[in-house]
Amino acid sequence: MNPVDRRAQNFKTIHGLVRLLGMNDDSYRDMLEDRYKVRSSKDLSPQQQFALIQSLREQVHGNVKKFNELKGRQKHKASPAQLRAIEAMWAQVSRADSSEARRKALNAFCKRLTGVEIISWICKDDAKTLIKAIQAMGAKSPEEFKRNNQHKG
Repeated sequence: MNPVDRRAQNFKTIHGLVRLLGMNDDSYRDMLEDRYKVRSSKDLSPQQQFALIQSLREQVHGNVKKFNELKGRQKHKASPAQLRAIEAMWAQVSRADSSEARRKALNAFCKRLTGVEIISWICKDDAKTLIKAIQAMGAKSPEEFKRNNQHKG
């Protein structure tokens, strides 16, 4: 891959990870300012881009442990992976400013669509309903996100 294509790919990767983490634009730019003394990822060197991507990926993967306490519960209940996917997709479409506001909005959305008040209580069918609805709002599916990230290597 030539340097121009690599740079463009890095920007896509950075912004995709930022969306997954649910960062708003101000928080993202503040983080860049704190770490690199820039307000745009376009001002980062290739080494800084790489370091930022690694850091953001670690933060995303750190969220993998979320909902793991629900492993081994009844088979008809949503799996931890489904719940993490729903949260990540919601972060792509939510307009909430904080993670707490996002969580509350997701639970309210869950109640409207499924009648269940808290996302971790949903069954597998409810999870599929939520995933389809959030996709219809413009979020990438978990499969699409994985596929895109595998190509970014």
